[in-house]
Amino acid sequence: MKKMFSFLFLLLVNYATLVAQEKVVPQRGMLLLLKDAQAVPSITREMAYLNGTKTGFKFKRTISQSLHIYLFELSSPKDQQEQLLQTVRQHPLVRMAQFDHPVTIRALPNDPELGYLWNMQNTGQNGGKAGADIHAPDAWNIATGGLTADGDTIVVAVVDKGFDLSHEDLSYWKNYFEVPGNGIDDDLNGYIDDYKGWNSEDGTGNLPIADHGTHVCGIAGAKGNNGTGVVGVNWNLKLMPVSYGSGSNFESNVIAAYAYIFDQRKLYNKSKGTKGAFIVASNSSFGIDSAKAVDHPLWCAMYDSLGTVGVLSAGATNNYLNVNVEIGGDIPTSCSSNWLIAVTNTTNRDEKNSGAAYGPVSIDLGAPGTNIASTVPINGYTFLSGTSMSTPHVAGAVALMFSAACKEFIIKYKADPAGMARLVKDSLLHAVDMIPALAGKTVSGGRLNLYKSVRSMKTYCGPDEPSVPNPLFDILAVYPVPSFDELTIDYTSDVPASIYITSVLGQEVVKVPCTINDKGTLQRTQLSLAGLSKGIYFISLRSSDKKTKSIKVVL
Repeated sequence: MKKMFSFLFLLLVNYATLVAQEKVVPQRGMLLLLKDAQAVPSITREMAYLNGTKTGFKFKRTISQSLHIYLFELSSPKDQQEQLLQTVRQHPLVRMAQFDHPVTIRALPNDPELGYLWNMQNTGQNGGKAGADIHAPDAWNIATGGLTADGDTIVVAVVDKGFDLSHEDLSYWKNYFEVPGNGIDDDLNGYIDDYKGWNSEDGTGNLPIADHGTHVCGIAGAKGNNGTGVVGVNWNLKLMPVSYGSGSNFESNVIAAYAYIFDQRKLYNKSKGTKGAFIVASNSSFGIDSAKAVDHPLWCAMYDSLGTVGVLSAGATNNYLNVNVEIGGDIPTSCSSNWLIAVTNTTNRDEKNSGAAYGPVSIDLGAPGTNIASTVPINGYTFLSGTSMSTPHVAGAVALMFSAACKEFIIKYKADPAGMARLVKDSLLHAVDMIPALAGKTVSGGRLNLYKSVRSMKTYCGPDEPSVPNPLFDILAVYPVPSFDELTIDYTSDVPASIYITSVLGQEVVKVPCTINDKGTLQRTQLSLAGLSKGIYFISLRSSDKKTKSIKVVL
């Protein structure tokens, strides 16, 4: 295997200082989700002054036209910015508001001389533990990726700093409805010249080159059986490159990147496959350490938006601190979306990487992420470690599951993308290999098993239902989260039951009886949150015979 070893030099911070002190970071801007675009001028005018002092609040750019998300500049002192945020949140034309925050990639440097591809098949090489892998060869006997049973070209959208689009071992998605370089939005999707993907930092189709994003792409979908380099989770996969920029790596760029993915998949659904892209998963191998979901409502809400059009999102957790994110926080993995799959890092001995974060409520599973061989620019290969490397195993697994699914499943998925995407996530989490290192530290208690995940999809059209427990009684979706006015809960219940909202202190604040349906079809309840304080709550579905399904949300 041709190797080109590249090293990422990362700045290490003092851990004791990090956990003992709150970071004081000057805010760069404010992100607003408005009720409509016409609200921009009035918001700008009304927030120009606060208590008689200029705020420097002015419109900077549109983050998502379709979702009404906008970025505003600030030039006021930090204490005034906090007051301004609270004032903006109370404005009748504002649905959500938050500061714009910097993000970092989640990879670590490591020894490039260690063995490779143990993550796909671990026979005990280089001191590893036989079987401490995702069981990829068994999965590839069922499916190798590419198309769905209904003929859709499966796409994984990778959000990262940059990509080598000419790498011989990677197959990138192309927007063939766009004419490159003519300065025209040919396919009318709202983006000009997005032939090769999208750069949300500068709003063009020009993508920077970087090691990290190229490496992530190779894990999810390096070409298989081509006699070149490595192989990814999928042998045949189209990778959609979406750059959040090589310069100003801020949250606004990340949200704009997600908006591009949302618009492309929504267009595919609306046009019945004649435009857009059949994106089934997004990958985010970056984040903000020690951040709280309540301070990032728009970032978290984007996973709900993506879920509504059928996209599951894999997100990497913290690399350095070995923290419980339920206490220490993390973005994106403390977001409570039903369509986010939060991933931590496991080693070739089925141990949790010593630095990787965990969380029994927020972190869904582990996946190999220590000393992983994959692609880097100029047709090279190297080894990198981090939750950055764990996460594309999961995004790639989602794509492979769709390639294994029968036509009946795909048809139902297109009719109910949100509900069926949630079923795919549940199937993946129930197919893990349980390992002691993740017991009580993740939702599933296990490490990704690609073979069992793929096999669970193959049984959908057979005599057995998918390998999820009692699908007739479940909370399928809660959105939007966070929410400031109204909450929608999708569920199934074949027995008498009620929905409860409970505070973290155990106080019951809402109780609503459920609609019973003996066929377990989707039911929907909409709740007003008027008078409810912001914070963390538990949504529970409880039956008269004491069955319970619960999830944590930030409202």
